[in-house]
Formats: sequence, structure tokens, C-alpha cells
Amino acid sequence: MNHAEFIEKHANCLIAMRNYFVQVEKTATMLAECTAEPLTFRERFGIMYQGIIENEAHLAYLGTRSILLRAAQLGYAYSN
Repeated sequence: MNHAEFIEKHANCLIAMRNYFVQVEKTATMLAECTAEPLTFRERFGIMYQGIIENEAHLAYLGTRSILLRAAQLGYAYSN
């Protein structure tokens, strides 16, 4: 990996991190709208589906972060 590739991977990591935060905020907003009454099927399904999206965004972020951590530990010239 050269310097330009490292910079690109860093940018991708920032994008993944921001996307993850957006998904976390969506989940938190959905949960804040809950009431003492049971959720409808549609609401339960929506929260479940959003949880899946949030988890996928988290895994994407962790994957990109892992690449950067490895490059930081070894030096990006040796992290292929």
C-alpha cells in the first residue's frame, strides 16, 4: 500500500464511521418514539430491520478501521 492508497482507505474509514453514526442515531430516534403501549407489528419490524442496518454499518466500519490499525502498527508500506 502506498501513501495515496492509505489516504483513500482512511477516507473510506471516515465515511464508514459517519454512516455508522447515522444509523445509530436513526435507531436511537426510533427507540425514543416508543410509548408504554406495545409496538405494532410494523413498528417492531422497523426497529428490527434498523438494527440489522446498524449492525451492518458497524461491521463495515470495523473492517475499514482494522485495515488502518494494521497499517498504523506495521507502517502502511508493509501492511499488504
